[in-house]
Amino acid sequence: MKKLAILAISALALTGCSAQDITLVRLAAHDSFVISDELVAEFESQTGYELEIIRLGDTGSLTNQLVLTTNAPVADAFFGIDNTFAGVATDNNIVDGEMQAIDYGDVCFNYDLDWFAESSIAPPTSWRELGQDQYESLVVVTNPNFSSPGLAFLATTHAGFETSAEVSDYWRSLKDNNLKVAAGWEDAYFVDFTRYGGDRPIVLSYASSPSAEVKEDGTPGSAALRTECFRQIEYAGVLDNADNAPGARAIVEFLLGDSFQASVPENMYVYPINEAIEVPEAWAKFAQPADSLLGEASDINANRDQWLADWSDVFDN
Repeated sequence: MKKLAILAISALALTGCSAQDITLVRLAAHDSFVISDELVAEFESQTGYELEIIRLGDTGSLTNQLVLTTNAPVADAFFGIDNTFAGVATDNNIVDGEMQAIDYGDVCFNYDLDWFAESSIAPPTSWRELGQDQYESLVVVTNPNFSSPGLAFLATTHAGFETSAEVSDYWRSLKDNNLKVAAGWEDAYFVDFTRYGGDRPIVLSYASSPSAEVKEDGTPGSAALRTECFRQIEYAGVLDNADNAPGARAIVEFLLGDSFQASVPENMYVYPINEAIEVPEAWAKFAQPADSLLGEASDINANRDQWLADWSDVFDN
């Protein structure tokens, strides 16, 4: 019995040592997350941890995968669950402690200035016009089941109309106008948008996205419809049951630090949560925040299932 007790104590001691000696920290993120090699090196030098990025698709896919692996998480920390999906994370208790806001952007439609200049069609002035005949086959959005911009715009339409019937009528007008629904933001923007060789000159994106489309001569390539938008806030946090909780806390703190925050505008084309960080000068011209906002994240969490069911009734039938 003494020998067994000694072996058990030894095993516990070894387990404790191995947990303390973990040097790898895994960060789960959506596919649009960008961190430079220089920033990775800075984090690793400052903390002694090795950083591994695990990409899990769009925001909805990221959130759903983290929920499915709650008991054996695929990462230690996460970046990219936003206020449209934060309720799912909270309801499923996947976060250890509080989520920390890292950046924000205003979800709205962008349009290709050159395409409209070369056509005989006037660009829209509001998302409410996109069901009109002149915009047939010109618009791409993202699927609200998987994409946070898609879900944000779904919330915007519910905030913009008084009844669910009006919302359904609006979405049917888009469907009848040959709206394209892409799986995620990257597909919609970099595949379907005419700025990148696609055939859709109107894309659901962000008020800050035109800052990425400034041409060599300093003129804008796209513009945003900056009224009645949805403010999306992205979070980072420590995952419950993380193998390396201290490392997870370290990477979350790094994402809040000045070095990473200063990289957010040019790398991800959204605003850093730290208002003291200076954004690029061109943003004052081409990437201003929205003039007006619609929709609340709390409404999304309360109505998600019904809204998505109603959306499916329009697009799956």
